[in-house]
Amino acid sequence: MLAEIGAQQMVEGIPPLGSPNIPTTAPEGGDVQILASGWRLALREFFSNRLAIVGLGVLVFFVVFSFAGPLFYHTNQSLTNPLTGDLAPSWGHVVGTDDNGFDELGRMMAGGQTALEIGFFAAFMATVIGTLYGALSGLAGGIVDAVLMRFVDILLSIPLLFIVLVLATRYSATVVSQSLIIGLFSWQIPARLVRGEVLTLRERDFVAATRIMGGTQTRLIIRHLIPNALSVVIVNITFLIADSILLIAYLGFLGFGLSYPIASWGDMLGNAQNAVTSGYWWLVFPVGGCLVLVVMACNLVGDALRDAFDVRLRRR
Repeated sequence: MLAEIGAQQMVEGIPPLGSPNIPTTAPEGGDVQILASGWRLALREFFSNRLAIVGLGVLVFFVVFSFAGPLFYHTNQSLTNPLTGDLAPSWGHVVGTDDNGFDELGRMMAGGQTALEIGFFAAFMATVIGTLYGALSGLAGGIVDAVLMRFVDILLSIPLLFIVLVLATRYSATVVSQSLIIGLFSWQIPARLVRGEVLTLRERDFVAATRIMGGTQTRLIIRHLIPNALSVVIVNITFLIADSILLIAYLGFLGFGLSYPIASWGDMLGNAQNAVTSGYWWLVFPVGGCLVLVVMACNLVGDALRDAFDVRLRRR
């Protein structure tokens, strides 16, 4: 029977089964391509965005400027001369000095360290708390989810700046304390985002398979739900960093910032409120420019990450 089928195929011009002449390439219409992983596609899309490259480059510059700059430039405020206050930019003081004789460029480096440390630490803390809270709420569902989300709504109704101002007057203003305060009261948005992702993911087949195989709720959250919601988490981190840096600048400008000798961009701007009208432009524009560039860079990176992880926006 097989011999007859093979003979018939030879007559019709069809190679018999097992013949080495059977084509192994794809039919006309296109070659078969190996699909890259989702993370690789996201990275490729991210680095194809010019604004993302600019934002990432600005962030890298300020990290190097703030943490490596003091190794090559004097930032020790005790070495400055109070008698040389409000000096214009010169070779000795590239961005001039303030009214206390402190070198402005050195204080900008120290202020950059403070802003980045608080921004990253507070964003990391808020992301961890919000991710775990949102995953637990979304997986639990029902009345538990409703109660947990109403608590989040109550916290969101209270302005974060008001909470931080009240706590800043109660406790000493240090990098650690300000980071803890901001991180502990800014996790609500990550919680809502992760909860929305988990509500969708919990209906997937892999969640049902994990439960059938005896997986615990903790394992389901940590090993399956959170990793699949990382794209939302990563995008939100960049916006949290920008918000934390702006918040610490607000506090410093209002006079509730960090205590001396810790430098802060907000404190520097607050101390130079009348500098522009007095002609001391170097006390305002360089510091304000640093603050604007860092926040803008975080937003550019966040927007690019959001587009990269959104499969509907990827170019074909």
